[in-house]
Amino acid sequence: MINDLACQWAARIERGLDDAERTSLEEWIYADRRHRGALLRAQAALSLLDRGRALPPAEEQPDEAGPAPGRRRFLQFGGGAIAAAIAGGVGLRMWPKGTPISTGVGEIRRMPLGDGSVAVVNSSSRLRVAFTRNARDIELAEGEAWFEVAHNRARPFTVHAGPVRVQAVGTAFDVRRRDGGSDVTVTEGTVKLWSTASGAEPVFVRAGQRAVMTDEAGVVISSLAPATSDQSLAWREGRIVLDDMTLAAAAAEFNRYHAEQLVIDPALADKQVVGWFRTDDLDGFATASAAMVGGRVVRDRNVIRIVP
Repeated sequence: MINDLACQWAARIERGLDDAERTSLEEWIYADRRHRGALLRAQAALSLLDRGRALPPAEEQPDEAGPAPGRRRFLQFGGGAIAAAIAGGVGLRMWPKGTPISTGVGEIRRMPLGDGSVAVVNSSSRLRVAFTRNARDIELAEGEAWFEVAHNRARPFTVHAGPVRVQAVGTAFDVRRRDGGSDVTVTEGTVKLWSTASGAEPVFVRAGQRAVMTDEAGVVISSLAPATSDQSLAWREGRIVLDDMTLAAAAAEFNRYHAEQLVIDPALADKQVVGWFRTDDLDGFATASAAMVGGRVVRDRNVIRIVP
């Protein structure tokens, strides 16, 4: 019975909860200490059955007109889907307080969170989720993640990226952790941004804006054209969009998704490249970009060189 209810709640969270449902969900979770674990297992099973891998090749993605076959089976059989997954030896990842979440090189994962929010986690990223009754905290130690936050003013949603803090209530935003700072792109609503390393007042970043903040709280906020925002967040769909980007910068983006690395000859580093590519199409990018800049591709074990 608990597993069946947990499956129903996981499905509701996936499609979005209204205020009344959020209240009912919190009451259900705290009514029995077993409920939280059952819900986490149900969400993990739903994510697993729905996607398998966070971003399959384009031709394998389910038709958006209806639920994927895995999800239909999940909704039909409820707790049985969880039992089958466990019996089959599938490792279901859970996200209770303090549990780390990580992605491997080239892996992009979409994860429903226990409050109805959704996280899309980029390649080579490390997070830690800590949700309580009064707060929703996520530590982004490395990499990048985009969050679609369920509205709940009573439980602030805060991303910790080093000393940088990004807080939102009912919004959507991206955080990328870099050495010495973080980049924040807001796609919906408004976030509050500050650094614990200084006494500077928080700043507000709104939809269509990007903030580059150093750990010492130096911040630059700029407005983004819709096309620019789409370009910077195309990774959520397994794509890299290049719009007059230098070859060196484009190669650095591709290197985030591959153990095999691109090395650009300094003579070609500042040449401009354009186009869009799948994050897993390293060979296609190397061949196309070499042609654009008048170079050639040379393979050397686990390194792909683009040289004049």
